[in-house]
Amino acid sequence: MATAKFGKINLLPKDSFELSVLGKILKWALTSGRILVVLTEFVVILAFGSRFYFDKKLNDLIEVIGQKQAVVESYVDIENKIRDLLSRQAVVDKYLKENLGIGDVINQIKRVTPVDVSFTEISVDGAGFSLTGMAGSEGGLASLLIGVNNILSVTGISVGSIDYDQRQGAINFKISVVVNKT
Repeated sequence: MATAKFGKINLLPKDSFELSVLGKILKWALTSGRILVVLTEFVVILAFGSRFYFDKKLNDLIEVIGQKQAVVESYVDIENKIRDLLSRQAVVDKYLKENLGIGDVINQIKRVTPVDVSFTEISVDGAGFSLTGMAGSEGGLASLLIGVNNILSVTGISVGSIDYDQRQGAINFKISVVVNKT
C-alpha cells in the first residue's frame, strides 16, 4: 500500500494584516510578550515577598546594634578610668626613662666606692647628680674619683670643694657628676 503525503491545509484565508508590520508586532506581543509579562509579574511577586524577609532582617540588625551600643556605653566609665590611669602612667614612665640611667650610675658608684668613703647627701638634677660625703684618707677619695671617672655613662666630674675636718680626721668633699642619659 502506498502512503500518500499530505500537505498542510489551512482553511482560513491569509489576511494581509498578518503580514504587515503592525500585524507582526501584535502577533509577537500576543505570543512572546505574554511570556515576558508573566516573567515580569513573577519578578515583582518575588521582590514583594523578599521585602518582608529583608524588613525582618533589618529590624533584627537594628535590635542587635542597639544592644551592642548599650554594652559599649556601659563601658564608658571604665574606659575613662583606664585612660586617666594610662595618662598618669605615661608621666611615671617618662620619669623612670629619664632617671633610670642615673639610678644605674649610682649603683655603679656604690660598687666603686672604697670602704673608708661615706656619702652624706646624693642629689639628682637634670644633668646628673652631686655627691657630698667624707673620705677617711686621700687614697680613698682618689680611688673614688678614678672609679667614678671609669664609669661609661659618666661624661664629666667636677670637684666642688675639698676640706679636711680635724675633729673627725676625715676629708669632706662635694663632687658633681655629669651623666650621659642615652
